[in-house]
Amino acid sequence: QPRAVEHLLRLGGLTVNLDEHRVTADGREITLTYKEFELLYFLMNNKSIVMTREQLLEKVWGYDYEGESRTVDVHVKTLRRKLELAGCPECIFTVRGAGYKFGE
Repeated sequence: QPRAVEHLLRLGGLTVNLDEHRVTADGREITLTYKEFELLYFLMNNKSIVMTREQLLEKVWGYDYEGESRTVDVHVKTLRRKLELAGCPECIFTVRGAGYKFGE
């Protein structure tokens, strides 16, 4: 049976393969947790759009935001670190008072 067309998202040297659940930066694989992968895919799929913590919690974690939660901040921090080590510095930006976005 032939495989279905791969679902690829490419921005610069960064590639997310949804079918294989793989992320590469300039051909080098980046090991991500499930939530880091989902967060990266969602942000890349909405490039340059500022996403609030509440939106990210709802879309990536699948629940409504209630109370104070630093889950998104912790995941963004570790994801940034992994992307920087792979040669993709400053891919995820903090928009002060609003949220996060992928891209310039």
